[in-house]
Amino acid sequence: MEQVQKKKSSFSSEHILQLECIAWFRNSYERFGAGCIIPVPNELARKRKDIVIKDGCSDLIIALPGETIYVELKVGYNSQQDNQIEFEKLILNLNQRYFVIKSLQDFKTLIDNQQPNIKNYDTITSD
Repeated sequence: MEQVQKKKSSFSSEHILQLECIAWFRNSYERFGAGCIIPVPNELARKRKDIVIKDGCSDLIIALPGETIYVELKVGYNSQQDNQIEFEKLILNLNQRYFVIKSLQDFKTLIDNQQPNIKNYDTITSD
């Protein structure tokens, strides 16, 4: 009897988390003009040497009204690499905010706590 091998997913768990965070943010905030999420294609940059991205850059850069935050995504027991820690130090030294997030729920909580009134942003700004 032949064993059927399961096809490995081409996406890592962190990539799936990134896609979930991006979709949620775009549906909850960006579509109302209440923020902008910028995914940083770190994996692509490693494969293509002609793309210049800051070494250790966070997975997401999120512009919210009045501030920009940097978010590194980690799943399970994964931890930051040395270059990511150096990038975090750089961002913190620039008086910016940097977060390491391990789940979609943690991401939602982070964003909702950053701008508690942002869900009504479209009605607030239409005066």
